[in-house]
Amino acid sequence: MAGPTHSTTGVLAALIAGVLIYGLAMGTTYPLLGIVLADRVTGAWNGLNAAATGLGLLAGVAVVPIVSRWFGAGRTALIGIVTMALALAALAIARDFWLLFAMRFLLGCGANMLFVIAETALNVFTTPERRGRVIGVYTAAVAVGFVTGPAVVALVPDQPALLLSVCAGITVMALLPLRVAKAPLNRSVRPPSALRILPAVAAFPFAFGFLTVASAIDAVVISLLPVIALTQSHPVETGALFVTIFHVGLLIGQPVIGMALDRFGRRRTILSCCLLSLGCSAVLVFGDRFGVWPAACLMLIWGGANYGLYTGGLALVGDRFKGEALTSATAAFAGVYAAAAAASPILVGSVIDTLGAAGFYGATAVIYLIATLSGAAFFRPSEPTLQTALQRRTW
Repeated sequence: MAGPTHSTTGVLAALIAGVLIYGLAMGTTYPLLGIVLADRVTGAWNGLNAAATGLGLLAGVAVVPIVSRWFGAGRTALIGIVTMALALAALAIARDFWLLFAMRFLLGCGANMLFVIAETALNVFTTPERRGRVIGVYTAAVAVGFVTGPAVVALVPDQPALLLSVCAGITVMALLPLRVAKAPLNRSVRPPSALRILPAVAAFPFAFGFLTVASAIDAVVISLLPVIALTQSHPVETGALFVTIFHVGLLIGQPVIGMALDRFGRRRTILSCCLLSLGCSAVLVFGDRFGVWPAACLMLIWGGANYGLYTGGLALVGDRFKGEALTSATAAFAGVYAAAAAASPILVGSVIDTLGAAGFYGATAVIYLIATLSGAAFFRPSEPTLQTALQRRTW
């Protein structure tokens, strides 16, 4: 396919509209429910509750092969949207710890039914030469919700029922654009094979390794950063502001990173994101020694660079796999994302009271250092020479 047809453009637009809803749901529920539980349970229990969404994402990976073979890829995405809307409506009235846990689990399950289909279609309908740019726009669309949700939570943290009810209503509206894309998705996205999901990870470990880092850090930031900020003497509102700024960086950075992936190559761009993330997290270890706005500037850069690992990883999967193997690899991608999102809040929540913010940022810097060194030594995808990249006149 030399370029986007009108039909292809419409499908991509519908998918982007759908993931806007995903970002809004996650961007609101993670920090909002973290704040709701902050004065009722310990950091470890708060982290466990946040991990329910990640566990639901894992369950979504497990059901996508079955549901998509029964109903087709397009209808699977619609079922995911309905499931998310029902979970959000229930969260608006739930206050019991375990009921919140169950509904967050259901939210994650529905989200990945949308997620796997949308991200597979994204790679199916784009060529390698423009894949980075399209994925950059896609991940920026996810970020719109991640920015809007925490910003609204920071303004009205004491109105959880209202916020979650609005999210449920907006989610229902996502059915309209996705209905337009249902038939093209059924034709072009092949149902995944459950037996090929785990082998995809083993076949391309670097793509999934970079994804693990990006998703683990993002899940901790959006769910527990307001609590982490308390250990550096910042109020909850400042912590919520940090979450918003982190995702503003994600929003601004992904189109630029997508263009860099296409122009300069996957390896150079991904390793640059690792280095930027390493620098930001290392400096934030000393965040209690400088003011709010210097820390906010670091959060801005860090948010864009960290999620660049996700954008790059998804482009790598599209480069490597085709057909049913692509859908299976995308399901594996979603599964790894879910596992990291589930495990990281539990782990960090259990040590917040002991290590504080400095310990969290220090450990994060070490993770980025390992990713940078291992990627520089062993990750060798085919890409243009630096001279060729610099001579390209278009993005």
